[in-house]
Amino acid sequence: MHRIFAGLAFWTAGALVAEFVLGLLVSQSVRAGHLESAQALFSWHMLLGVGIGTLVTVLHVMTMFHFIGSGREIKEHAEILGDNARIVREVRRFKALTFPFATFAPIVTGAAVILGGGAHMQALPAWVHWVVGLAALAFNGVAFPVEYRCLKLNLDLIHEVDERVRRDISPAMFRDSTS
Repeated sequence: MHRIFAGLAFWTAGALVAEFVLGLLVSQSVRAGHLESAQALFSWHMLLGVGIGTLVTVLHVMTMFHFIGSGREIKEHAEILGDNARIVREVRRFKALTFPFATFAPIVTGAAVILGGGAHMQALPAWVHWVVGLAALAFNGVAFPVEYRCLKLNLDLIHEVDERVRRDISPAMFRDSTS
């Protein structure tokens, strides 16, 4: 999961930066009076913004679902092993670190998308969209490494629990077929 997340986070971060640059170019074109190029750039800015809002949401929600599902399985196996205190603490720690980011990054990004529409329609000042857009860029920039690190540690915990189940609970089921 952490490899899939890393790839998606990399492309999403690149798209967020590209979206920011497009926003700058739209502003510069409008100020310079190049309204035709500003309109073309704005169309791309709007389309990319909606796509990024969707992608960010899917990426973070996917991470939360992974922790919900794997955490449940890890806890069940740890209970069978009889040593669930440390393992349950680790699972809770991973969730405590990732869930705030995985919850608020899509909210802030979605707000930037929605407020961008409001700024375009001149229902609110453009600086509001800029501030929330920068917050979305920063929030995701912090969230991606934290979530990746926790996904990797979670995988290590899954491997540890699996190995203990193989060794302690059902060694006959997992004997090497060559022996």
